[in-house]
Amino acid sequence: MRSGLYIAAAMIIAGLLANIVLGDPGYVALRFAGRLIEMSAVTFGLVLIAGYFAVRLLIKVITARRAWKEAQEARRHERARRSFAQGILELSEGNWEAAETTLTRNVREAEYPAAHYLTAARAADLQGAAERRDELLQRALEVAPDRRAPALVMQAEVLLKHKQLQAALTTLEQLEATKEQNARGLLLLARVYRQLGDWQKLQALEPRLRSTRGITAAMADETVAQVHLDRLKDAGTQCDLNELKAAWKETSRSLAKHPEIVVTYARASMACGDHEAAESALRDCINKQWNESAVLAYGELETDEPLKTLDRAEGWLAEHGEDAALLFTCAQLATRAELYGKARSFLETSIAIRPRLEAYQLLASLMDQLGERERSVKALNDALAFAVGRKANLPKIRARRFQERRQSDRRRS
Repeated sequence: MRSGLYIAAAMIIAGLLANIVLGDPGYVALRFAGRLIEMSAVTFGLVLIAGYFAVRLLIKVITARRAWKEAQEARRHERARRSFAQGILELSEGNWEAAETTLTRNVREAEYPAAHYLTAARAADLQGAAERRDELLQRALEVAPDRRAPALVMQAEVLLKHKQLQAALTTLEQLEATKEQNARGLLLLARVYRQLGDWQKLQALEPRLRSTRGITAAMADETVAQVHLDRLKDAGTQCDLNELKAAWKETSRSLAKHPEIVVTYARASMACGDHEAAESALRDCINKQWNESAVLAYGELETDEPLKTLDRAEGWLAEHGEDAALLFTCAQLATRAELYGKARSFLETSIAIRPRLEAYQLLASLMDQLGERERSVKALNDALAFAVGRKANLPKIRARRFQERRQSDRRRS
């Protein structure tokens, strides 16, 4: 419909122009190189149109060879793109050998050959072909000398995967030297520092982790938190109180509020014999944010004033009276305060709400020390049943017969 209107409008305009031209064809005179060229306006218009098409034809003839080369190059790039797409699909399907072959088939014709080599290196690594993988990574570095970061990052990831920490560190240091460091490279570098236990370099890297685009605050916190966790655990393992205090002092205020870090610091303090510092840190953490791990750690305290510690724990029962972890903690503290009846009551209530092996074990030990051997044995049997998931299905009649046989055997002897 629309094309028909355009044709009709063109015919009307052409008819009007023809009518005008026939009435007065016009006159054009040109003087060129001392000669006078005269023609009608219609002829001049036709000459201009013919000249325009002649120039276009000449341009096409001149650029024909270049256009042919560009078309050939476009076809080669298209073949490479199809090979890359096919290789990605084969890699996703788990056909790694075919993916490696497909990705390297038209790599010389690819617009970005480094991408082909890097993906093929991934396929080779999945096959366990370390030599081919390293060769492909080296080719990726050679074809893109001005952009080495992707190949170096992948190489570092592969080395970390195979626990080659020093080699991964060397690779990441090369990446640092190229000034092409990115978010992934920084995270890998932090991971290497953490696994090597190089706390100073890791702490020096923290500002860059927080300022680099692509690394969220949560990712930076997780990395730095692990640094402090490892350092606190290491100080507790070595029972080095001075190192523990230094590590806790260097922990930022935001991280010092995380329950996991507080619990780690508290257990390290207990290992170093500083139960008062552990109690203070755990109490502040529990008052600000109720956390079961912190509550359970509070029950491990061996302070100089166990009654005072127990009173503080019992103060939380007003709001958390049905919390099995808190009841178990109170039971532990009550045993240290030598309030065995209260400890038994706490343990039985805790087990009734939510059984745990530690509660059964403590109850069995408590009953044994109090001389209640049958109750102790029952607690141990209940613990075994809880661990296994069911009680032993032993018919009583057989047990009676066994006892009768033993009694008869004793009488005969």
